[in-house]
Amino acid sequence: MATTTAAPPSEAAATQWLFSRTDLSQTPSVTGSYSVASASEPRTTPTISSEQERVLRGKGVHLIYKMGEFLQVGQHVMVAAATYFHRFFMRRPLQANRSGAGWSHYEMAATCVFLACKSEESLRKLSSVIDAAMASLDKSPEGQMRWADRSFRANPSSHEYAKWRDCILLHEEALLTTLCFDLVVPQPHETLVQAMRQLDVDKPLARLAWTILNDCMRDPTCLFFDAPVLAAGAFQKACALRNVDPAMFYAARPHDAPPPLSDEDNYFDWLDVFDVDENEAQEAADAITQDVYEFHTPLQRLSQPPKATAVRADDPVPPAPAPAPAPPNEDTEAAPVDKRPRSPYASSHESGEISG
Repeated sequence: MATTTAAPPSEAAATQWLFSRTDLSQTPSVTGSYSVASASEPRTTPTISSEQERVLRGKGVHLIYKMGEFLQVGQHVMVAAATYFHRFFMRRPLQANRSGAGWSHYEMAATCVFLACKSEESLRKLSSVIDAAMASLDKSPEGQMRWADRSFRANPSSHEYAKWRDCILLHEEALLTTLCFDLVVPQPHETLVQAMRQLDVDKPLARLAWTILNDCMRDPTCLFFDAPVLAAGAFQKACALRNVDPAMFYAARPHDAPPPLSDEDNYFDWLDVFDVDENEAQEAADAITQDVYEFHTPLQRLSQPPKATAVRADDPVPPAPAPAPAPPNEDTEAAPVDKRPRSPYASSHESGEISG
């Protein structure tokens, strides 16, 4: 039997998932109208503001990362799930209230994790995904302890387990059709890691850039830019926070690059390594500042009690806690280890929680 391989995504397929800030005011959640192939007329739903939608998206991505840490999957799985989540809600409405039409951000977040585990070849059983969702949403002290030590196990005969099982399986079909079965997600973290290796970036700066890129996934900002541009913006933002000029970083010219025209061309600057121009990197860095930190950080401070934390003088201090956990420990025995590239600079890095 002949075997077939998936064709790389076309340029049209790639650009259909790039959006702008103005598109956020035209999402189905905000306009209250969306189209489906099986209906001749647009469907209507209760509307919410663009700000409310972004808050709910942030909470959904927070759940994705908590589930990912519980399941001990690689960073690429969580990035894929978060990307599916944001793409879905660019075409389908969020649920304005418990009794309203639309899709629940928590239910769709769990569905995105289930699908990403399959598409990124990090298979987890449906029962394990349900355990992760229920454990991550359990706010009781006992529940938080069982999430932390990964001992939470849902009762398969319980009503709540059945609800999660049915909702994930039903939502998966809606998710796949809305995504047009386009499950290939460019990984900005891989781009960032490869670039920082070439540039020989120091560990504190590398950890900070990684953390900033994690933060980008909680907001639709991650849909505004191609993966290399978003990674370059995170690196430039990290350099600005550390008062470091990114222009000081150079990399040796790759062997497969065209011959240099002069001795000055024997090295690539940081923009060449990321394969972006200065305007693209600056635009991404500005969007990270405005759309990720200036929007989400005040909301987080209002919803969480202050915490006293000790910070070492040489630790990178991110501008806001990241929703993502550190890349899982590769020595863990609880689940198969993913072999995709992860941050080579630290076994752990700053992470935090978004309220929700």
